[in-house]
Amino acid sequence: AIRCVVVRGAGHEAFAAGADISEFKNVRADAKSAKQYGDLVTGTVVALANCPHPTLALIEGVCIGGGLEIAAACDLRICGRSSRFGIPISRLGLVVGYPELELLIHIVGRPTALEILYEGRILDAETALEKRLVNRAVPDGEVEAEALATAARIAEGAPLVARWHKKFAMRLADPATLTVAELDEAYDCYDTEDYRTGTR
Repeated sequence: AIRCVVVRGAGHEAFAAGADISEFKNVRADAKSAKQYGDLVTGTVVALANCPHPTLALIEGVCIGGGLEIAAACDLRICGRSSRFGIPISRLGLVVGYPELELLIHIVGRPTALEILYEGRILDAETALEKRLVNRAVPDGEVEAEALATAARIAEGAPLVARWHKKFAMRLADPATLTVAELDEAYDCYDTEDYRTGTR
């Protein structure tokens, strides 16, 4: 029954402002405690990235640090024109983990991902759009309506087809040669009620 998952921040102030640096001395005092915290964050981001359903980040306000990592785990990102983006952890002496970096590279490419991490700049929505961090930037007051309209259009489509397209797109990120069985899976849709209903 799930057609699209929309991820957003609480309220309208921020998608996510990133980690609370004041907590670092308690939850990231050393490599061991930081790994425990990091494993929770990475697990969440990876679970979101691997969600079989289409995912959409509805971004209002700032989308910084771990917030951008969460948004990067979504299939689509729609933001307001005053939204801000960045991962300024180079100033904190921190590193982005492999899974999170892979998601960022997948969206914007290696050079742009490294630019974002090396420079630690906070990017405006127009720059985020130019760098392909977001799919759409709309007036601030229209973000929710635009994101929910997008989710509704996704939901109107055949749900199995959306899941297959997501699965295929994820598989194409793997450089391994596609098997005959994988190639043939594209024809499985012809045996579904989605196909019969759609063609009717």
